Amino acid sequence: MKWNNVFYLICTFLCVTPLTNVTGCEAGSMAKADLLFAEGNYFEAAIAYERIIFLSESPEVRVRANLTKAEALKQSGMFDKARKDLQRSLSYRGNDSLRLEVLYQFAFCSYMAGHSAEARSALLQVSHLFDPEPQHRLYLLESLVLADLEQWDELRSSLMSWFMAFSQDVPAMEAVLTEYDQLLKHKLFREDRTAERARLWSTFIPGSGQLYAGEASWGILNAFSQLAGLGGFALMAANGYWIAGSVIGLGAFQSFYFGGIKQAGELADAANKSRLDEFQTALNDLILEVATMLSN
Repeated sequence: MKWNNVFYLICTFLCVTPLTNVTGCEAGSMAKADLLFAEGNYFEAAIAYERIIFLSESPEVRVRANLTKAEALKQSGMFDKARKDLQRSLSYRGNDSLRLEVLYQFAFCSYMAGHSAEARSALLQVSHLFDPEPQHRLYLLESLVLADLEQWDELRSSLMSWFMAFSQDVPAMEAVLTEYDQLLKHKLFREDRTAERARLWSTFIPGSGQLYAGEASWGILNAFSQLAGLGGFALMAANGYWIAGSVIGLGAFQSFYFGGIKQAGELADAANKSRLDEFQTALNDLILEVATMLSN
């Protein structure tokens, strides 16, 4: 039954004629779309809102329908699709509150879809084009975007402005900024275990690249494997099995030698990613802590 309803909605959207009296049925169409949304039928609601966008002659109605369609797509986790749909409303020059909402939703969907630079651009437009009342959601989104873009000075200023807009608790602000500075210092001054250096260590000292990457057990295993290959070659050669020793012993040594170099680089990359993930998690937790603190 669900997919029958979808089919009927699509057919209605595609087969409607230009002679339809759109203005007279906009309210009813919006109400039906809102009902589908309220019932959790987000896919069908998105189609219904798109039909309103296609048929309406009112720019404001089209923008409102586009915003609610974007909300339906967000509920379905389709942030990139919502971002692309909202782009067509960025040129709207009517109601200021609607323009601000379009820019915010575009920034939010861009951030969630992994386009933080676009999100930052939209938030800058909000600050330059409007003078809205302080909103927690704007500060929160701006802080998350700046953290993703690694714009550390701007993020610190954003946290400070957030506190100044909603709280007079100076000690709490100073505590948050101190924690932020400590996190950033730990991130910036902690030596990164580069993959190139790990491979270089393994090239000259078997197993040392894995040890450099923080994986001592893998380093010991790799070094022992290479020594075992060389030992097998020496043992067979001493007994006159030169060909077998070359194929088995030296073959194993070569495999573990070059494999160890490659593994050392991979372990270093994995360690760097893990450290970066830990930092980003700690930083996002701090931002969310600020949001909770200031919204209470």
